[in-house]
Amino acid sequence: MFDKQIFKTDLLNFLKKSIMICEKNSEKIISEELKQPEFFSNGKYKNFCLIQKTDYEFFITKTIKNEIISLKEYKILIKFFITKEFQNYNDKLLGTSYEEIDTKPNFTNELPLKFLAEYLKHNDKFSINTKIFNQIFNQFFSFTENLLEDEYVTPLFNFESDIDEKGIAINDIMIRKINKSEFYIFSNLEENVHLSSIFHNLTHVMLMKYSSSDLNSGYDKVKEKFQRVIDSLSLLKEGNPRFGGVYRNINNPWIHYDSKYEIDIVPKNPLKMKKNEKKQVKKIYDGLNVIDFSKKGNKFLEIAIKRFVTALARTNKFDQLIDLMISLESLYVSSPGEITVRLSNRMATVLGKADSEREEIWKFTKKVYNMRSGIVHGEGLRSNEIDGKIYTLDEIIQKLIQINRQSIIIFIKIVTHYTSNNKIDQISEDIDKSLINRNYLKEFQLKFK
Repeated sequence: MFDKQIFKTDLLNFLKKSIMICEKNSEKIISEELKQPEFFSNGKYKNFCLIQKTDYEFFITKTIKNEIISLKEYKILIKFFITKEFQNYNDKLLGTSYEEIDTKPNFTNELPLKFLAEYLKHNDKFSINTKIFNQIFNQFFSFTENLLEDEYVTPLFNFESDIDEKGIAINDIMIRKINKSEFYIFSNLEENVHLSSIFHNLTHVMLMKYSSSDLNSGYDKVKEKFQRVIDSLSLLKEGNPRFGGVYRNINNPWIHYDSKYEIDIVPKNPLKMKKNEKKQVKKIYDGLNVIDFSKKGNKFLEIAIKRFVTALARTNKFDQLIDLMISLESLYVSSPGEITVRLSNRMATVLGKADSEREEIWKFTKKVYNMRSGIVHGEGLRSNEIDGKIYTLDEIIQKLIQINRQSIIIFIKIVTHYTSNNKIDQISEDIDKSLINRNYLKEFQLKFK
């Protein structure tokens, strides 16, 4: 990498000369009126105000670009951008879209112009402010040292927390309060007159940094990581957290941003997380991270988690119940036949702490599986009386959610004790042994304590 102090001196010289050109052409600057979000003290969207914003980037890169790039100071500056790192950066942005073009663009030549635009956004005067210059320079130099690193940000819906702007880290994923620029882009505030409730309640984002040599591979990797955090939050407590579109480099002024995976989010019960619950979320996240879900032996657990998280987002109660039961079947039933008996017996054995609790789980599971069968076979909801008590469908679903959450947490611990491709068969056999042998049950329980 090149010398930081020499680079800083040359960048300052470029800034001084280019500002003179900007001031000389200031009558050509265009300003526009834009919406800016305002928030309540709890972080939720309140309304918008109109602000005048000067479009320095258009002014510099379109209106006076030729004058600036003819400067001797500009030509000196771009000589810094010929290292292998900058070549890799340029190749990354070129991708495959310019393969048939003989004269390919050099994106690194735009960096001094972007620095100038960013400086003027913060200073808004044609003068040198040392404090602002140092601040912008440090950010810019940090970017030049990590040219292949992208920041991915996604809105975190159905989520409430006392987590502030500094955020918390779940390994390499950060959760923090949303900023105005992110909210503006996520909500498409400029085009939308009336925002949906999903945006009125949006207060936080997830983000992570990921380095890659292309413009494609990062999205899939990051989406997988974001989903793992959502799974961890969903397994923590009640709520239905979801992430929206994934945006790349939304906060980086030196490189264009884009987005992927735009999805519709249904407003549902928010997960209310306290900042001090970070350790609990991280513990679940770490537990998921040590499991290789690409291996056949762990697929049953992956299916259970996916069905559970899908169930939380369902708006139809019957669909929700079916997904929750499929999740439990994935964990406790390894082969077809006698599903009701095996499911109820195994769940009672694993989840029950005393005979009375085991009996309660056993009766509940048998009855709910019968209800599930009625729905699947088009009979609708069969009798909802369980052990002499009438349950509402909502009460049944809430109990199933609790049972699923508890079961998945247990199985995340259990699977690490087995190594074969038929873990589910081995686990089922061990649960069955525990049903008739109390000493074996005590040994088996040690696997998920």
